[in-house]
Amino acid sequence: MRDVSGLIIVRGNVQISDGGFKKKDNNMRAFCFVMSLLVIALTSVTSLAQAPITLYSFCPQSNCPGGNSPRASLIQGSDGNFYGTTFSGGTHGAGAVFEITQNGTLSILWNFCSQTNCTDGGHPIAGLILATDGNFYGTTTSGGRGYGTVFKLPPNGTLTTIHNFCSQSGCADGADPVAGLVQAADGNFYGTTFGGGLKTQLVCIGTNGCGVVYKLMPNGMFNVLHSFCSQPNCPDGAIPQAALIQASDGNLYGTTYTGGSGANCGPDCGTVFRITTSGVLTTIYNFCTQYACSDGSAPESPVMQATDGNLYGTTTGFGSAPQVGTVFEITLPGLVFNNLGNVDNKSQAGLIQATDGNLYGTTFTGGTGNCNTRGCGTIFKLSLGGTPSVIANFDGTDGAEPVAALLQSSDGNFYGTTEAGGTYSLGTVFSFIGPNPTPVEFVPLAPCRVVDTRNPNGPLGGPPIQGRTFRSFALPQGACDIPATAVAYSLNVTAVPHGPLGYLTIWPTSHNQPVVSTMNSLDGRVKANAAIVPGGADGAVSVYVTNTTDVILDIDGYFILAGSQTYQFYPLAPCRLVDTRNGDGGPLQPGVERDYTIAGQCGIPSTATAYSFNVTVLPTHGSLDYLTVWPEGGSRPIVSTLNDPTGTVVANAAIVPAGTNNATAFYAHDNPANLLLDVNGYFAPPDTGGLSLYPVLPCRVLDTRQVGNGNPFVGELTVNVSGSSCPPPGTAKAYVFNATVVPPGSMPYLTLWPNGQQQPTVSTLNAYDGFITSNMAIVPTTNGFIDAYAAGLTQLLLDISGYFAP
Repeated sequence: MRDVSGLIIVRGNVQISDGGFKKKDNNMRAFCFVMSLLVIALTSVTSLAQAPITLYSFCPQSNCPGGNSPRASLIQGSDGNFYGTTFSGGTHGAGAVFEITQNGTLSILWNFCSQTNCTDGGHPIAGLILATDGNFYGTTTSGGRGYGTVFKLPPNGTLTTIHNFCSQSGCADGADPVAGLVQAADGNFYGTTFGGGLKTQLVCIGTNGCGVVYKLMPNGMFNVLHSFCSQPNCPDGAIPQAALIQASDGNLYGTTYTGGSGANCGPDCGTVFRITTSGVLTTIYNFCTQYACSDGSAPESPVMQATDGNLYGTTTGFGSAPQVGTVFEITLPGLVFNNLGNVDNKSQAGLIQATDGNLYGTTFTGGTGNCNTRGCGTIFKLSLGGTPSVIANFDGTDGAEPVAALLQSSDGNFYGTTEAGGTYSLGTVFSFIGPNPTPVEFVPLAPCRVVDTRNPNGPLGGPPIQGRTFRSFALPQGACDIPATAVAYSLNVTAVPHGPLGYLTIWPTSHNQPVVSTMNSLDGRVKANAAIVPGGADGAVSVYVTNTTDVILDIDGYFILAGSQTYQFYPLAPCRLVDTRNGDGGPLQPGVERDYTIAGQCGIPSTATAYSFNVTVLPTHGSLDYLTVWPEGGSRPIVSTLNDPTGTVVANAAIVPAGTNNATAFYAHDNPANLLLDVNGYFAPPDTGGLSLYPVLPCRVLDTRQVGNGNPFVGELTVNVSGSSCPPPGTAKAYVFNATVVPPGSMPYLTLWPNGQQQPTVSTLNAYDGFITSNMAIVPTTNGFIDAYAAGLTQLLLDISGYFAP
């Protein structure tokens, strides 16, 4: 009996070719017949506003030692450049690892088969991953002992082989890893092989078995978690060709090209499976279980998890015809099938979800381009629950036969590779203008604690997050009444380290971990930093820590599609509201609430529903364990806005709902402290000048360590945000930054403000103690530039996570 616990919805049929690597002969499928299906016909877009732009054409080995015929997706590094692999070419003809800038300048990091007998591997089909240790990891399909390798490559170093496949008798450890790796929350790497393993039933690849799922620890320890085709007729599937993903439930998900218990295609149907990190595998869907295989068969690409929590993917066989293929959706749990339409193209690549919430993919053939009469390939789009439609056609000169998934860069545009086409018909790197992010508006909440890993009870509690691992938290499942429709959250992130903490990063679950940091605590002190973070799969956010730490997340509001109860943002030139060093009631006294009326100052109207503050404390008698800020008139919530265990000057941003009297309450818990309160904007009902938030994938706009001679600066610095490697559009009126200073010594304060205006008497953050310090900052702009002033020598890093625009 089939073991299925997933709901699958086919979103459309996508014709595909048999151009994959090392496939079984599929003659057994020839006996399958196909009935006429009533489908919704979709018309390809033939009049397009844009087309793929060729950044680089790969060329013959004699002319281009960097390789050719790329089959893998690109990844983006912290420097904004892209990294990938080529299957062939290179100095030794076995492919290469390359780096390419956004303007198309390509350089080679490694040529495979550079070591004697190709012990460094050769012919990579899969792409790279950028691991949490800052190194690239990947797989090759040849070299090593002849059956492929797993390798590590530092950005500016020498390649190291971590594992040689077929090292065990009978290739029990797997062979031919055509798929790449995933680094899971436990810090380990997981992957699949096309062959090898302890197969007991079906002869899949000669005598080399039907493939495995494996686990590889950073120290090189290797374990096989599952050998496919371990039961009669291979109900667990066989021959996986795609990488795994880790979903928000912590389990790994993948596909097999053949096997399963589909009734209409012999053994060549394929499956979607779930496997735990300890190796318990469950088949959650068998393809070709619908009449005439209208649900598709033979998936070659991985599934992906979208923000609705469901899995999406593509198949390469059947659908409305034997060689059509489908786009499918799986919800967990349950099983329902629905065929919504077809696109007359051929696809082998996986899907991605872009910042507009839609899914995008490529097709291997089809479209309007004339490449051997079968089309050169397309880019297609579908909404969640929608049907696919073609949005661009390759014509051969800009590339052909894209077999890898797209990458949405931090600049919002798509980048990818084609295996063929271009100037020399040996593949290209291309770009394609991406969609605008989805605009959302704010809903304020009374501050509420939604995650506390110190608490062993509750769904969003402990234990602590272990070093070099991450954990995902589905915030709508917490106790703060956050709707599942929330697109982004306004959070206060507090780290309670168990020792030194190199850095913490928070990002939307189901997206790749960005190469940015949210905060650092090298001396192990408790630290807080505000963050506006998009929600990922199941509305979850992921938190990675370099060292074991407890994490607290407090929420003060969320962003959602515009409605009757949502509010827009109105930026203000930074302005100081309160300075208790110069009156304003004097220092806050421990354990005593202090209220300040906000409306009527610095241009803030009484209609404001929430304020965007920068809150700074200057303790007068040693440390301050925590400060809490909340709307006046309400009960003091069990949350913290900032912590100051060392007694230095500490600042943190906060979005605070307006109180009943247009006032805000402040509470210093255990020691007196002076208070500075600066405002940079407010939220109010939609009106003239009101702005929406456009969340973007976190991206590094500035790192002064990488600019010019890399020396720190002091004084004023103008930052060209619109001209950075991840530019927001010209319509942006304010940026959401995480600002980090790395001073060589004491740095009294940093101020950020709109370029072209006089420097305001406010501060963004303080680092008197000389430690790395971060703070979120919403900075208005009038021309795409901002100004920064450092009162002491420092390096400055600015990571953008969104912008406000009409």
